[in-house]
Amino acid sequence: MDGRLLSQRINLVRPWLKKKFGGPVSKVSLDAHLGCPNRDGALGTKGCIFCPPAGAGKGEHQATLEEQLKKGITKLHQSALYRKKPIPHILAYFQAYTSTHAACDHLKTIYNQALSHEEIEGLIISTRPDCLGEPRWQLLRELRQKKSLLWLELGLQSADDKTLQAISRGHDLNCFHEAVEKARSLEIPVVAHVILGLPGETREQTTKTADYLAQINIWGVKMHNLMVLEHTALAREWQNGGFIPWTREQWVQAAVLFLAHLSPQTLVHRLSADPGPDLLLAPDWVRNKDKNLNSLGQEMARQDIRQGDKCLVRAQIF
Repeated sequence: MDGRLLSQRINLVRPWLKKKFGGPVSKVSLDAHLGCPNRDGALGTKGCIFCPPAGAGKGEHQATLEEQLKKGITKLHQSALYRKKPIPHILAYFQAYTSTHAACDHLKTIYNQALSHEEIEGLIISTRPDCLGEPRWQLLRELRQKKSLLWLELGLQSADDKTLQAISRGHDLNCFHEAVEKARSLEIPVVAHVILGLPGETREQTTKTADYLAQINIWGVKMHNLMVLEHTALAREWQNGGFIPWTREQWVQAAVLFLAHLSPQTLVHRLSADPGPDLLLAPDWVRNKDKNLNSLGQEMARQDIRQGDKCLVRAQIF
């Protein structure tokens, strides 16, 4: 992929991180063996229609947190040395499932275990907006004071309450909004996860989600193209002919509009999701991420569109 096509038109997070830390930055993804309140009965038992039983970001089912940290950091060192590149600054990324879904004492232990490693310079916590509360906010407030960077990643997926209900998300837009406002009051940046191509959503609805994120001055966003994965409710709907995934062209056009309506200050952390090759059923085009991103960059260039060109709000994001 020719990254220049995108970096010239999108406010990507990588340059921002490099400037903040003075060099390349990488993440070590961690599985803290936590569950999901939308599966274990706290909120529901079926989960979101697009999410397989193992959840997103799973993969270190047996390894301890210390083993995962050691393995991830060693891999980054070996990769940097092999390629004769600088050793990156490293962030600990609690990615799997819902990374605040445990008692606060346990959360404090695992977060501090990651932060105590001398090479970890920041912390990323991926969770749901309905799996936070005052004890957890107090813990996040304490963590924020320990390292130079802490951010939250919150699943939104869509700013349309009807869509959230249809995908069995388990929370509404107001829940997400309140979590973002609370994080802002604590000066904790938030990255919103959004899925393009959800069942029943049009390109116009996806664009309204970008308008909403611009309105609330979201710090960062991760864009995901919807994938049909095995062992999900969405897979059953697709197999029965009740759902047809977007084509690459449909996704490209929707992504261009989404980025055009997004605030130019918002940092884009991801443009396209990586499919689990063993679980992916459809659409097949998502397997070629380079081609997908090339197509997006080329279409933005063809339309002469840059992030924020059609943004309805101009505001400074902390």
